[in-house]
Amino acid sequence: MRRPGAGGPGRSHSMRHVSSATPRVPERGTPWSTGGEGAMREQSASLGEADVEDFPGPAGGETTWHLPADTERQERLWMAFPRDYHRMGANSWELSGARRAWARVAHAVMDHEPVTLLVDPADRQVVHTYVDPLVPVVPLAMDNPFLRLSGPAFTVGGVDRETGQHRLGMVDWAFNGFGRRPGIEYRLDDVAGGTIAELTGARRQLSLLVNEGGAYVTDGEGTVIASEAVLLDPARNPGWTRAHVEAEFARYTDVRKVIWLPGGLTHDAGPRGLGGQVDQLVAFASPTVVLLHWQENPSHPDHEVSARALEILQGATDARGRTLNVAAVVAPLAEADARAQVSWSYVNVLPVNGAVVVPSFDDPHDEGAHQLLEAAYPGRTVVPVPAHRLYRRGVGVRHVGLPQPSRRP
Repeated sequence: MRRPGAGGPGRSHSMRHVSSATPRVPERGTPWSTGGEGAMREQSASLGEADVEDFPGPAGGETTWHLPADTERQERLWMAFPRDYHRMGANSWELSGARRAWARVAHAVMDHEPVTLLVDPADRQVVHTYVDPLVPVVPLAMDNPFLRLSGPAFTVGGVDRETGQHRLGMVDWAFNGFGRRPGIEYRLDDVAGGTIAELTGARRQLSLLVNEGGAYVTDGEGTVIASEAVLLDPARNPGWTRAHVEAEFARYTDVRKVIWLPGGLTHDAGPRGLGGQVDQLVAFASPTVVLLHWQENPSHPDHEVSARALEILQGATDARGRTLNVAAVVAPLAEADARAQVSWSYVNVLPVNGAVVVPSFDDPHDEGAHQLLEAAYPGRTVVPVPAHRLYRRGVGVRHVGLPQPSRRP
């Protein structure tokens, strides 16, 4: 089993195994639901110059925890139901619109694999007016419903001799509201990892790295494409360098190669964005095959972003020394909606068993993008869902679902 090592001066890494016993579900105002665990991690995560030489490399142990690709077989998808929170809408009509958008993703997934929904206890009476009553509900107070961004990452260990199934693990990254962005509440979100670990029996490992599931994508074979804008953000990880982040990935997972991109799309770096999520720019369709958001308009700031990413990816190799095949996915034609400038993306997709849930924008480029995605994910049904209301809240289709990998050998 991968074991935590010393974290250098002023830091500690801890690993906790959580049983599959009935979870303690926190309510608002309890010590657990106020994000105490996350606050302690935030206080100890800052690295100074003196820490660089002492930062540990990959920890040894009896188990290497595999970080699965999005395309690997899944047991279920975890989602969170939007609560009454200003980022979801300024009024009841906008809140209802957000809930319908999340429900569309859940219903698209349900035809292919189970969905479990985390729901604020105050919303238990309304959730099934939006979502099929057959969807299991776990009462849990949370701030943000984009679970891929604020939640943990599942990992898979070796086969357990007693059960004949793979062990299930989890890296519970720290989360601080996208670098404490104004208007983002997040103190309740740190509870999600512990609750999901208890429900699934996953072996939970706590990381000091402030990370978000949109800040990296993996091929499932030891390679990660990561966002400097997020992972090296001083408001998220003060004092951390590329080497620190790479060591943290290697400590808890089988990642052995990180390809760094400057960030995500231009709009995501602005005041309405989340600071540079790289999964709006790239996706691994399969090992060595990278889908790249391509902005054709040379006057659009994302044109330069796409070109720079292409240059980096064409010069990179993966963890096995292979060159990457980059497929350009032309961006939606629309550059603004009725409210503001937009940076919609077709590469922010949600693969599930036998299908891939993809965004639809009622855009002239939708059809061509969906055909390309169908070719990139052979054997999967392309399931479009309207994505406008997701993007108005700063997120894409991939961000609202957290896949739990299958334990089957």
